[in-house]
Amino acid sequence: MTGWRHLSAFVRELRGASVRIPPDLAGHDLRVRAAATAMAEYGVETCTAQPTLVNVAALALSLEQLVVHVLAPEIPELVDETDLHALPDAPPRLLARPWIVEVRHPERGERLFRDVAALGGYAIDGRVCLLGLSYPDGARTAWWTPRWTGEDLAEGVVPDSSPLIDDVDVHEAWTREAARFAVVLGVLLDAEGAPTRVLDESDRRKVSPGRSKKLKPPPAWVTRYVTIAPETPRPDGPAEPASAAAAAPVAEGRLAERRPVRGHVKRQRYGPGNGLVKWIYVPRYSARRWIAPGDRRVVVGV
Repeated sequence: MTGWRHLSAFVRELRGASVRIPPDLAGHDLRVRAAATAMAEYGVETCTAQPTLVNVAALALSLEQLVVHVLAPEIPELVDETDLHALPDAPPRLLARPWIVEVRHPERGERLFRDVAALGGYAIDGRVCLLGLSYPDGARTAWWTPRWTGEDLAEGVVPDSSPLIDDVDVHEAWTREAARFAVVLGVLLDAEGAPTRVLDESDRRKVSPGRSKKLKPPPAWVTRYVTIAPETPRPDGPAEPASAAAAAPVAEGRLAERRPVRGHVKRQRYGPGNGLVKWIYVPRYSARRWIAPGDRRVVVGV
């Protein structure tokens, strides 16, 4: 791809180009329609040299409504700092349909993770195609087979392998990182008490007193800005005075010490008979941990 553009910009173009594909391809497989759409917009030579464009076209054709989540710079930091050790037993709402997530100003150093400034995904044949655009250039496609069974997050991310991949280890690491980012972001958007705030672009427009407030059809494109809620307290909490550590109690030869606990999301049962489950966000805090007061020498007999 020549020059960097937002993933949503490519999707807009390809949605428009889809009307130019031959009518006899309308009922064909998504892959066939995506290839025809990409070639209609960018030409055969460009698509051959940059096959990621075909997958971007498939993403564009998969979207029922054009929705993009634009993340404030603090959100990728929150995702990186949030612990999530297990895949959900069902996909978060963000990942339940094709999706696009990107930063607003990559030229100012904003990133989702590593050098990735835009990430999208769509499902086909039980797999998820992950599309990442790096800044200032570069694109990557990875196939991920999520197992929504509540298992360990690392074990649940099963990347696809292909003889066309130059470095399998690098590709697998990228796939895991992209999948983790998408899952954690999706859970944070669903979690009760999470410090995220989502505001649709239409919500930012003030309505004049004399303007009609009648219901209108949904817009063709929705931009959802994801930011940190302004009322969110500092996650560190008040600093513990030095005297508290000195006065820490000792029990059974162990010393109580304050240790930081990262912010995390977890499942919580609720409702009649605790039959319902929801995600809740637990901010970062410090907790007391009992530790040995000093080094110990352990002699193991032979």
